[in-house]
Amino acid sequence: MKSTVLLMSELAESNEVLYIDYPYTWKDVVMGLKPGAKVPVAPILGLGARLTSRQVSPTAKVHVLTLPPFLPANWVAGTETYDFFLAFNARIAIRSIRKAMRKLGFEKPIHLNAFNPALGNALAGKLKEELLVYYCYDEISAANWISKHGSRHEKAFLAKADLTIVSSAQLLKDKRPFTKQCKLVKNGVSLALFQNQSRKAPEKKGVRIGYLGSIDERLDFDLLYDLMIQHPEYQFQFVGRIVEKTQANRLGQLANCEFLGPKPIAELSTYVAGFQVGLIPFKCNRLTAGIYPLKINEYLAMGIPVITTPFTNLTEFQGVAYEAATAKDFSAVVQQALIEDTADSVEARKAFAASNSWKNRAAEFDAALTDALAGKALQPAL
Repeated sequence: MKSTVLLMSELAESNEVLYIDYPYTWKDVVMGLKPGAKVPVAPILGLGARLTSRQVSPTAKVHVLTLPPFLPANWVAGTETYDFFLAFNARIAIRSIRKAMRKLGFEKPIHLNAFNPALGNALAGKLKEELLVYYCYDEISAANWISKHGSRHEKAFLAKADLTIVSSAQLLKDKRPFTKQCKLVKNGVSLALFQNQSRKAPEKKGVRIGYLGSIDERLDFDLLYDLMIQHPEYQFQFVGRIVEKTQANRLGQLANCEFLGPKPIAELSTYVAGFQVGLIPFKCNRLTAGIYPLKINEYLAMGIPVITTPFTNLTEFQGVAYEAATAKDFSAVVQQALIEDTADSVEARKAFAASNSWKNRAAEFDAALTDALAGKALQPAL
């Protein structure tokens, strides 16, 4: 979701963008009534404006549409029952999206579906789109939230899409055989957010090792636990929403572990600035093999040394990041990273990240869309 938001913000510089927000369900609405919840209940229920515009830069804005509430369906096991709920929810979405399109004067849009192929199937062809695009940034067969029906719907949607854009080399290899054309556009970094913040000295004695991102099933919690036990002198700080609460509670019992919770995008660099080492402790499995991690370039943009598990092919980061597979390996590599954290290495990391900016990625994405439109225009009418 974060990558889509940043990408659409950049694309809005030269395109008019209507961003369909996360489709909340009635369950979300009920949960949103609890004190402290961050669910936008008013616009979901139509008690506030569903269509708004947000200025994302001095020269660009993104139109944002909040849909009416869906019926929760991902829990449904049966194929026919799930597809019935899906069709019902799709009708709700279509009415709301068409209304927003009329208000904005959108005709023959590029319909871009970001990693929700089930809804993509249900909406395909219903918006009079000029181009149908699937943006795939994770391996859906390993995604828990849609594990019952994701692969089935993705296979169908890949065949329908005029263009599939993926974010990693592994996803390119896996998806290309099943779609008309497939292009690779890797994740980027918002330089304005991260390169304008200076690194900070540790607030207390010791080394702060930080992780930026969701605390979820991707993380190797056993590795983290062993590392924390072996190195009580290191402080481990996690910035992001906690999904795996049981595992987080296990780590949180250790004195050198701190969970700060999710933070606004604009504030993330403030926390990264306090890291001496940026960590990417992912498990090595089918889910993580398809990931091009956002956070690696965010660490590098601030000149922070990065240590990652070998969860995917990261050869492009040789020279600016370190790999370690076990707690013992991490122990040695942390020391190496700290010793080699020189002014020259800091500048090399920043320069590498600059080449991977979201501005550059958006240009690649826009070029892929332009090529696909041109190719479709040359196809003979049926």
